[in-house]
Amino acid sequence: MNIKNIFCIVYNFFYEKRFHILIACFAVLLNWAGHTFVYENSYRFLTFDMVGTFVVAMTLGTIWALIAAIVTPIVLSGITSPHFIYLAVINMTGAIMWGWLAESGNLVIFNTKSKNKNSLIQTFFIACRFILFASILTGLIISLASSVIKNIIFRDAIFKQPYSIYFTELFKNIFDIDGASTLSLFANYVAETFIEIPNIIITVFVGCIISMTILKYNTLMFTQHYEYAVKNNNVSWFSICLSGISTVEFVIFVVSGYFYISTVKSVSNSILTGIMNDISVNSVHGFIFLEMISLPLTIIILLLFLKLILPDVKNKNVFDLNYLKRTILNRKEFDSDIIKFIIILFIISAAVVFVYLSITVNFTGITPIKYYQTNAASPANVSNFLWLIILIITFILIDKHNNDMTRDITLENELIKKQTVTEVADSFDTQRQKLQALELNWSQDTVELLRSSRHDLINELEKTKTGLNDLLFEVYEKIVKPYKDAILENQRNTGEHIEELGSGKLSEKTVSYIQENIKTQIAFYNSKLKPYINITFNDFNKNAEKFYCYSNRLIFVAVNNILDNSIFALQKLLLDDKFTAYLNVSLSLSNDNKNLKISVTDNAGGVSENNLNKLYRQQIESSKGKRLGEGTVHSAYFVNILNGKINASNIIHKDGGKGLQTNIFIPVYREE
Repeated sequence: MNIKNIFCIVYNFFYEKRFHILIACFAVLLNWAGHTFVYENSYRFLTFDMVGTFVVAMTLGTIWALIAAIVTPIVLSGITSPHFIYLAVINMTGAIMWGWLAESGNLVIFNTKSKNKNSLIQTFFIACRFILFASILTGLIISLASSVIKNIIFRDAIFKQPYSIYFTELFKNIFDIDGASTLSLFANYVAETFIEIPNIIITVFVGCIISMTILKYNTLMFTQHYEYAVKNNNVSWFSICLSGISTVEFVIFVVSGYFYISTVKSVSNSILTGIMNDISVNSVHGFIFLEMISLPLTIIILLLFLKLILPDVKNKNVFDLNYLKRTILNRKEFDSDIIKFIIILFIISAAVVFVYLSITVNFTGITPIKYYQTNAASPANVSNFLWLIILIITFILIDKHNNDMTRDITLENELIKKQTVTEVADSFDTQRQKLQALELNWSQDTVELLRSSRHDLINELEKTKTGLNDLLFEVYEKIVKPYKDAILENQRNTGEHIEELGSGKLSEKTVSYIQENIKTQIAFYNSKLKPYINITFNDFNKNAEKFYCYSNRLIFVAVNNILDNSIFALQKLLLDDKFTAYLNVSLSLSNDNKNLKISVTDNAGGVSENNLNKLYRQQIESSKGKRLGEGTVHSAYFVNILNGKINASNIIHKDGGKGLQTNIFIPVYREE
């Protein structure tokens, strides 16, 4: 194998994850920039060296957040002070906590189930929940690690005493807590929370601005659709975490783990000689120290081990939600929700930080900035501008990717819309041409039909021109005209579909409006299908006038397509005299009263598992001939325009018969 082939293998190896790696590098540089800002400018009480970790956890998930969290201290220990290698524990604790919150659907911000904007009250409660989970809860967890690390490592004379330890000592003196008692350990933790929680609040706020402005197309975990996919499909966070480990992540983990071990060993032997000589697993301090510095490596080894021994976990939630990038995340409501969320998050964050900082300053009598200024903190190093340039270049690459994505999404949306409008327009033109032919040729066609009848009837009709005209007029009135009216009505409806689809116009409709229209559709079908097939209908079991949704006629086109497919499948089985067709349409509310569920259920035998996985996602072989059917794709597209969701599953009826159930979910709202 020559060098060229090796290079191609390595290139292809990482090409698939190129954007993930770019964001991870951007996160590490963000951590470095945040560290430079706080550590070299008298703001060491802040934890901006975790901003990038938060960003990558929100956009890529736990695995990449862990990678960024362990690489950051390795880089910082080589650039600034070696002791930052021990902060990998704190950084990785935040990565796991933020990754778990995001991937388990607990950080929902955006209403992606309708075209409604979040109200100020909704945004307020969303921001409060975000502060509670992503900031306060995470701060309480991180304080466990930081209180141990800072009270063991940073007490050494080599390092300048952190403000958190200074506050901890004052905290214990005020409450007269003995430094050697068990209560002292708890006091250290409580005091540490007063430092960490406001730090994390500010970190989360800055991270949110970066995530939702620079990386907005990677914030799918913030959406209601993601929460629905995870919680309603019972997808565990652990399965999402493991499914994120591919070959690329595996290699990066191994490499970063090796460098972490080497860095810890080098730092400990050079600057912590006294501590290392006294380390013993028989002592509490020694045991805690060894556990804390080995925790990141332990997590990595455990994850890789579980990935190897457990069966492959297939999690398609994020991939199935990629349509959000094409339809929802580039709409105006999304940008408006971002602005409102950031403003309200800033107000709440500032208020909570002010409370915590007031308590801290009241205990110490000195602000954190004043404390570090008295310790003569060194100014920022001019050479660090090189890293800022690298950070800017990385940002430009990400921004270019987002711009390319925006352009591709816009072009794709326009292409899909034009293709669909063209298909509907072609159908409209075909029907118009049929009507024109009918208007021009109906008398000639009728005469030809009559000439094929009995000879005596033809002779009788040709005796008088008036008699022939009268009969033809009667035939036209009773046979042709109803057909003509149906075509004209279909033309009108199709024209409205084209207008609504072209403009994307949605209007407020009550559930009763949808219910009555579906009833009318079913009555029409039943009048044509009796006595062979009877479609039953289950009414909405609540007051339909109190619920409304944003919809248009496309929902009825989608329901028609689904009914047509079921009817055609049932007609094939009617040749068996023992077979009794079953076709039911029902309307109901989801358990949370947020979605209208339209279910179409038949007993036509269902579909194969292979086609079931493709149904409503891509074209499959049509049951009406050797061609690719497009009706299900169009139905899914129409439902998607309404911000809805469509799925199908095979079911077994009480009599043992098999069938298919198709469910359409449309967001609904209740009048208060």
